[in-house]
Amino acid sequence: MTRSPRSQRAVLALLILLFAPPAVSAQQDEPEQLPPGTIVYGPLTLTPSLVIKDMGRDDNVLNEAVDPKSDFTFTLTPRASVGLRARRIRLTYVSTLDYVYYESYASERGANLTSEARVDVDLGRLRPYVSLTGTNTRNRLNPEVDARARHHDQIYSAGAAVRVLSRTNLLLSGRHGAIEYEPDETFRGVSLEQSFNAQVDGIEGGVGIELTPITTFSVLAQREQQRFDLSPSRDSNSWRVWPMLSFNPTGLLTGTAAIGYRHFDALDPRLSDYSGLVASVTIGATIYGRHQLQSTYLRDVQYSYDPSTPYYVANGGRVTWTTVVVGPVDVRGTVGRSLMHYRGEVDDAGTDTATIFGGGMGYRFSEHARLGLNTEWIERDSDRSADREYRNRRIFASLTWGSN
Repeated sequence: MTRSPRSQRAVLALLILLFAPPAVSAQQDEPEQLPPGTIVYGPLTLTPSLVIKDMGRDDNVLNEAVDPKSDFTFTLTPRASVGLRARRIRLTYVSTLDYVYYESYASERGANLTSEARVDVDLGRLRPYVSLTGTNTRNRLNPEVDARARHHDQIYSAGAAVRVLSRTNLLLSGRHGAIEYEPDETFRGVSLEQSFNAQVDGIEGGVGIELTPITTFSVLAQREQQRFDLSPSRDSNSWRVWPMLSFNPTGLLTGTAAIGYRHFDALDPRLSDYSGLVASVTIGATIYGRHQLQSTYLRDVQYSYDPSTPYYVANGGRVTWTTVVVGPVDVRGTVGRSLMHYRGEVDDAGTDTATIFGGGMGYRFSEHARLGLNTEWIERDSDRSADREYRNRRIFASLTWGSN
């Protein structure tokens, strides 16, 4: 089939737009900060890394309340990030493989694979993107489900930022996600595919303002619906509005902090709804060049495996402080606490509380190689049932090479 001259001109114009060099403007983007250990070959970058983590003794492999099982374990994690920049287009592909080993409990062994591909296009004022993430894993889904059960997750997303003023962007994105447990996976006698197999669709819009070259303030509104494949009584619609601060990794502060309001509407009239505060914070700080603070905080609605309490409100966080003692030697301490407030046909169906604290020391061989030795204590209490409680102590080492 022969294309018309008009179609040929349109295709040619699109190719010129995509592959021509971006126009020079008064405010140029900062040079890209490449992670340590990155290999650069023309427009291609490759960032490999290898982590051996959690190598040591786990005193409660299955998080059991009675007769806990102890075992030697380690996780081997190779990771590779590949980037390609061609004029206005940037392609990124990241692949991570976890091989989890247990000496005695072979049922807990497994391989977990996560892959992500993303395409960003710079059209000047318009910057669209599209991404795809896929996971095939036996990792625990959340702090509630103690079973290492195989599930497959996918997230498709696309969006764009439109620069309307010198420091102001309009933001729009949409996503589709899916989670699928394998049919024979259970936890406490409950089928996990019945509890979690679902499709999630969401759309988000807002405005972002660059307060400084390294700080952006955004206000975002989101609409989301979740539909369960095998348990339609769990279906829900929700919307949220939250302001967000984002910090560039080159600054003293890094990460994001968002606090806002969410209305969660359970479509089953027998279930209570949730309306109130939600938050998601992941902030790092470097103090005087030798102290590092990493903190996380989450308050949001999450689904439960338990049919009698389909969801809970998660509320908690963790803080890790690392200090360089002398030369390449550092010490660190960690403390955290999280609560799961369960809801079903009543607003308050009980609470589980998890507490973690620990510490360790590390030796840095180079800019991107570190050996660490850590110990950690975890306990979970419950006013719902004694069999949900457990205690655990882990003594483990980790070796990191590359950037993670």
